Amino acid sequence: MIDHPSRDVGSIATDVRSGVVHAVIEIPAGSSDKREYDPASRSFPVSLRDGRARRIAFLPYPANYGFVPGTRMLKEEGGDGDAVDIFVLCGAVPTGTVLEVEPIGVIELLDAGERDDKVVALPIDPALRTVDADDISELPAAAREILVTWLLNYDPVDGAQLVSVKGKADALATIRRWKNRT
Repeated sequence: MIDHPSRDVGSIATDVRSGVVHAVIEIPAGSSDKREYDPASRSFPVSLRDGRARRIAFLPYPANYGFVPGTRMLKEEGGDGDAVDIFVLCGAVPTGTVLEVEPIGVIELLDAGERDDKVVALPIDPALRTVDADDISELPAAAREILVTWLLNYDPVDGAQLVSVKGKADALATIRRWKNRT
């Protein structure tokens, strides 16, 4: 685990080594405030919607949520214009934490008509792991269902739709596709 609260975490390298990437945590597991990294201030302010702080009025985030640095899902190619999102399955870690993670799957979504895939990953540090799996298919079915159900219901304004849930190879391909597209 690397903590870079004052560093431009958006400029951290995507890859650590084969099959391992960095994840920048914006929202700790169990939080209800939607935060997004602001590179200009190098901070993680609460997101605004219609001029008001964006608070999730559903269940709190079921896992640590953030982005894969050095990636961008380009709008002109059907993406949402943001970095690739990532769920890191482990106990809550602070906002601004940079973790080395192993992607194990991807939940492919359409959100407000745009592609908004969510990579699912596990921390490399065994002390942080709460579950072991080499692929999302090895997670307990209930864990996969919780993530998908949460993503389809936490923001009724956007109305996300499930495209598919795919394994490790597809998660790594998603990251490669959008890498260095910033």
